[in-house]
Amino acid sequence: MNKGTAEKISFKLAEYAQKAILYEAILTPKPGLVDSADSGAHRDMNIYTFIDSSSNLFRGFYLYSLAGLLCNYDLKSLFKEARAIGIDVEKDMLIATDSVNTHKGINFSLGIALISAGHYINKAKKTDFSDFDEQDTQNILEIIKDMVTGLVERDFRDLNKKEILTNGERLYLETGFSGIRGEVEKGFPTVMELALPRLRALSSLDISMERKLLDVLFHIMSVSEDSNVVFRGGLKALDFVKGCSVKFIEDGGVFKADYKQKIEQMNRVFIEKNISPGGSADLLSVTLFFSFLENLI
Repeated sequence: MNKGTAEKISFKLAEYAQKAILYEAILTPKPGLVDSADSGAHRDMNIYTFIDSSSNLFRGFYLYSLAGLLCNYDLKSLFKEARAIGIDVEKDMLIATDSVNTHKGINFSLGIALISAGHYINKAKKTDFSDFDEQDTQNILEIIKDMVTGLVERDFRDLNKKEILTNGERLYLETGFSGIRGEVEKGFPTVMELALPRLRALSSLDISMERKLLDVLFHIMSVSEDSNVVFRGGLKALDFVKGCSVKFIEDGGVFKADYKQKIEQMNRVFIEKNISPGGSADLLSVTLFFSFLENLI
């Protein structure tokens, strides 16, 4: 693939990724999460912080995509390049947000998705996404699995010897939760097996985008091993989030007239308990990225 074509496709992939995180951010109401109405359980950020961060991430999304499209080496080396790009992207993000961590998790998740998508598109010799379908998404996820094989074991090796641990490292030592690393290493099973099939099923329904995305979010929350929730409130908080989500779905979810009132009430409870299902929100963004590729919404 020549560089001009690669640059054009990279801009489009970056646009999809940025749009995915903006769709998630603006989705309202959400329980415990930043949205256009309030900051949920967060005291150091709001919707404008998210917009600042999302705007700043576009350059990084472009670089991930371009690296994948121009890759002529093995997947392990490509993963190292993704991580090198990710370090610089995170530094820029923290400058844009005055050191507030708005998108560290999604920078990793979408970075891996973008660089893998670029690599696949180059191999498949695609120049547009008009015929992009479920099998193409599956092929990208297989590339991800091959690229990050052994990620959890490598990243969490010898943690007892480290003097300073990240939140994710501490959580792994205390509970065995592998967080987003585990989800990525398995090829985003929550996205592929639950969230995307759900969005595909909803795509033809005559309901608002808001209701579709809230429905998918609650389905993700009902099963996600969300390390953000566990870090804030422990395993009991995770069981609580899953239970609330299942009950919301079983009671009719977004297909009931009072769904907003139910979510707003849940939001008040989550704020009181300091619960924020940020990992589930990130998986919604990844789902949205692939849905744009597949022309679902």
